[in-house]
Amino acid sequence: MADTGDAVGSGASISRRLAQWSVDVRYDALPPATRGRVGQFLLDYLGIALRGSTLDSSRPVRSLGQPPGPATVLGRAGGVGAEWAALANGMAAHSMELDDTYLPGSVHNESFVLATVLALAQERDASGREVIEATVTGWEVACRAAAALRPAVTNARGFHPTGTCGALGAATAAARMLGLDAERTAAAIGIATSQASGLLEYVTDGAWTKRFHAGWAAHAGIVAARLAAAGMTAPATAIEGRFGFLHAYSGDPDTDLLLDGLGDGYAIDRTALKYHPCNYYIQSVNDSVLALVRDGVRAEDVASVLVHTVSAAVPLVCEPLAVRRRPAVMIDAQFSVPFNVALALSTGRVSFRDFTPRMFADPGLRDLMDRVDYRVEPDFDRRYPAEWPGRVDVVLHDGSTRSAQTLHARGDPRNPLSWAEVVDKHRGIVAGLVAEPDGDQIIAVVEDLDRQPDMAALTRALSRIRVD
Repeated sequence: MADTGDAVGSGASISRRLAQWSVDVRYDALPPATRGRVGQFLLDYLGIALRGSTLDSSRPVRSLGQPPGPATVLGRAGGVGAEWAALANGMAAHSMELDDTYLPGSVHNESFVLATVLALAQERDASGREVIEATVTGWEVACRAAAALRPAVTNARGFHPTGTCGALGAATAAARMLGLDAERTAAAIGIATSQASGLLEYVTDGAWTKRFHAGWAAHAGIVAARLAAAGMTAPATAIEGRFGFLHAYSGDPDTDLLLDGLGDGYAIDRTALKYHPCNYYIQSVNDSVLALVRDGVRAEDVASVLVHTVSAAVPLVCEPLAVRRRPAVMIDAQFSVPFNVALALSTGRVSFRDFTPRMFADPGLRDLMDRVDYRVEPDFDRRYPAEWPGRVDVVLHDGSTRSAQTLHARGDPRNPLSWAEVVDKHRGIVAGLVAEPDGDQIIAVVEDLDRQPDMAALTRALSRIRVD
């Protein structure tokens, strides 16, 4: 593949160079492993979004008046317009805290990229290969934008990269699905910069707006691409300009990360597939606690727990500590180090089925949560964001200390899940919700994605699943 600078000139704007690269991506040039990653994430997305569609937070968007169309709102009868399916399904997919994480950018791509791509694939009778191409391009742009903002910096400003950068990634994927050329794709990306949104204030009271960010990014991306196709313009320097995306959402960006090495490897290959239903800062913590449980540590023997983490984790999953020790709703628990540690010590697992009011109020878990504290580990800060490590020191009642450390959480590309493990995760998430024949068909279609002439077989299986 030609370097994007050769294709359009090194003086072209960032959005124009990203756009040229995205229209040049071809299935045949993608490594087999990269194609396979799309299938893994698609299966993961479908399971998470189906289960997420059963949550109360998914109901408001399904109650909105939506024009009929060919795209599936998961769990609901009848099709709707692609923009609306992407909004509903993207929000559902981000509600479980089980979707992927691109660590250098702290961004979750499954929810907005795959919600966008699948909705438009249904609308346009796109093939599996087209789905793969569009997914890779949207994923790349979102990840590069998020890494360039620098997670700790943009988070400190109160912005959620899944919402802000997700709009750019979704617009790129949508433009690819709609067959736009590089000029119109660049316009779509530029339009999306004016739609980018998402505030971290949800951490204060467990509000549903976090989940909304992913769905809105998918919705915005499709709208941006349609507007670009109709001739709407956007600033050429919408990303790097004086009043552009990078300045607004970071103020201290690493602009080189947007273009350096573009076409030499793919961000989707370097994206972690989550294993535990919680914020990614807690993934390695949970792996460490579960390792101690497997080695014989029992909840009743624990006097205190000290969790070592990175500075960026503190305002999201550690503080205010008194609040994190008393989760009231699911999203509170998804962002609570004390709850996850106590749950893992008590049950030997971290399952979304345990993120319930009954467990939040459990006296034993509350007692354990009160014994969990944290400390910022300077060495972990030096590794971040390339690595998101965690270490847990458990002091037992007999005075001894047991410790475990995880540098790469389960599902990290450096500690990957196999296809069989992804299937097992998917089946566990949809158990009791999806009939076995439909579940088998979904898995078979995704496993053979690049041979699908369209998404009709997948749509038939999905259309039979009801959550209302």
